[in-house]
Amino acid sequence: MFNTVWVAIILSILIYLPITEIYVQIINYILTKFTKAKLIPKLDFLNGVPKEEATFVVIPTIVDSAKKVNELMQKLEVYYIANKSENLYFALLGDAKKSQNEKEFYDEEVEKAGLEAVKRLNEKYKNETFPIFHFLYRNRLWNPKEKCYLGWERKRGLLTQFNSVLLQKMEIVGNETSVVPKSSSNVAKINHFKTNTLANEQNIPKIKYIITLDSDTNLSLDSAFELIGAMAHILNKPKLSKNRDVVIEGHALMQPRIGIDLESSKKSIFTKIYAGLGGVDSYSNAISDIYQDNFDEGIFTGKGIYDLEVFSEVLKNEIPENTVLSHDLLEGSYLRCALVNDIILLDGYPSKYNAYMGRNHRWIRGDWQIVRWLCKNIKIVGADVPVRPPKKRNPLNTLSKFKILDNLRRSLIPIFAFLSILVSTIFIFMNDVVGVASLGDPSYLIYTIALVAITMPTIIDILNYIIFKKDVRKRFYKCI
Repeated sequence: MFNTVWVAIILSILIYLPITEIYVQIINYILTKFTKAKLIPKLDFLNGVPKEEATFVVIPTIVDSAKKVNELMQKLEVYYIANKSENLYFALLGDAKKSQNEKEFYDEEVEKAGLEAVKRLNEKYKNETFPIFHFLYRNRLWNPKEKCYLGWERKRGLLTQFNSVLLQKMEIVGNETSVVPKSSSNVAKINHFKTNTLANEQNIPKIKYIITLDSDTNLSLDSAFELIGAMAHILNKPKLSKNRDVVIEGHALMQPRIGIDLESSKKSIFTKIYAGLGGVDSYSNAISDIYQDNFDEGIFTGKGIYDLEVFSEVLKNEIPENTVLSHDLLEGSYLRCALVNDIILLDGYPSKYNAYMGRNHRWIRGDWQIVRWLCKNIKIVGADVPVRPPKKRNPLNTLSKFKILDNLRRSLIPIFAFLSILVSTIFIFMNDVVGVASLGDPSYLIYTIALVAITMPTIIDILNYIIFKKDVRKRFYKCI
């Protein structure tokens, strides 16, 4: 009854993406078994960070209460104790929560708590040359698209404005190597912060790198030294393209391996099932990554270290305002992100299903917002647009475009797998009603493929355990 050309076309379209997931998973699995994990070369800074590699560790996040400010400043203190060194500084970058009002009643409370915490910590850990701890809190600006007051460009804007403050201060104190672009200097000239403990500092050091963390990310013992050591190695130094709009060699951004915090992994039944084993595995060093091991590029997920001046120069006119919320993949592509797979930072995990799906929704929305970077040409933004043509050639390489496309593909797989199961079930049922159902019906094959695509990670884990369990035992007994 339903063995028509149209049925075949519909089922073929629906099953195409689930099939791609199956062979992509198989190829990735084979590559991880035959390609050794490659380590990023590093300099040894365990005895201290040199002046030339001075670094700021920052937490850019929304703060709306004194309690949250104090919690985050306490985290920064812990990070400092775990990575104590000269030329390593810490800052809480407080973003204002969006509102219908330019000023909220809790703003003054937040500013006061931040300033008091910074004063207390700097008195506790005194540094004669430059204070170790800092606090910045942003102004709200009216956004006509969002129809509310909020910080310009959210997290991306917060980091951009912080970068501009540092570059402007370094330019003022006569740093000859500063590369503050004249075309983007308006960002630095405008005061975007209600509170800024850097504003009155005259002897600001030349900051080379920024380590950016999420509010639920933990900077583990000595990990800052290792990240700075990796960025400072001569083999990793970034080289820009002729137009200076993308990194073509080396790395201007590095992403550590992200694990799940032990406490977060035990918060609820949901996290116990899905978060896996939390904490740090003392017996594992580096892990394999398809992109890093085969192409010397990784994927940036928002936590890592970047070169301050290169970041500011490359990205100054690349991302239009009010268009991209999830910018991590783009930044990683422009700055040629590397995955430092033997350094691990511990992150939180959503404790409930709704929070988990909300996070996935934000990620997928961000993936679709950057679809324009698959095109050959992209729009030019910034203060110098009238001088330059309205569009330019997309500087992203083929691999970066593939990463974007692959994220879009994976975002559609659950939808297409569900529709494949639904449609094939309907066809099976209808064929059964008219008495023509058989195991040779293509609908059964479509149904099976869709189920396999959904459960492919689990199937690979089981096969991996069965195949390599004997090898592990043999190696264990040889060691004995």
